[in-house]
Amino acid sequence: LALVIGIGKYDHCEELKNPENDANDMSSTLESIDFIVTKKLGLKRAEMKHVIIDFEESIQSNDMVLFYFAGHGIQWEDQNYLIPADTPTLNGADLNKCAINAQDILNNLSDRKPYVTIFLLDCCRNYHLRNHELDARNTDANDPKSIGLKAMHNAGSLIAFACAPGTIAIDGREEKNGLFTKLNT
Repeated sequence: LALVIGIGKYDHCEELKNPENDANDMSSTLESIDFIVTKKLGLKRAEMKHVIIDFEESIQSNDMVLFYFAGHGIQWEDQNYLIPADTPTLNGADLNKCAINAQDILNNLSDRKPYVTIFLLDCCRNYHLRNHELDARNTDANDPKSIGLKAMHNAGSLIAFACAPGTIAIDGREEKNGLFTKLNT
C-alpha cells in the first residue's frame, strides 16, 4: 500500500514547481511494481488529515507500507511538519494546529504493525513562513536546526529524506522533477 501526496501550490507561501509532477511520477513507478497507490495532490489541512487517517486505517498487519510527501516541510522545536496547501502565516505554537507532524504519521503507520514502513519525504527545503519567530531560526546557516528537517527514527522503518537532515533539498527548478524523485523513479 502506498500513499503519495504532492503539494506545489500554496495559499500563503512560495509555490513549488515539482511536487505534483513528483507525486505523479512516484505513483506511476510504485504502480509498476504492484503497489496499491492512493495519490492526492494539492491537499488542504482537513483533507490531508482525513486522507492520512483513511490510509492508516487501511493498513493490515504485515502489509508493506509506503508514505511519500513532496511539498513544503519545516522543522520546529525538534519536530518535522508537512505543510498543507492552506497553511496560514504561523507562529511556532500554531504548527501543531495548522501543519501535519511527520513523526506522528510515522508512529501511526508503525502502530498498525506493517511488515515494513517506507517513509519518503521530498520536502527538506529552506521554507519561510511569513513569520519572524519561525524565520529567526534561519539566522545561522551553520546551525543544522536552522534549515531542513530533523532526523527521524522508527524501528522497522526505512526513512529517506531528499537531503541530509539539517540541509536543503535541490528543487530542480529547470527540471520536471526534484532530484530526489528523479533519481528514485
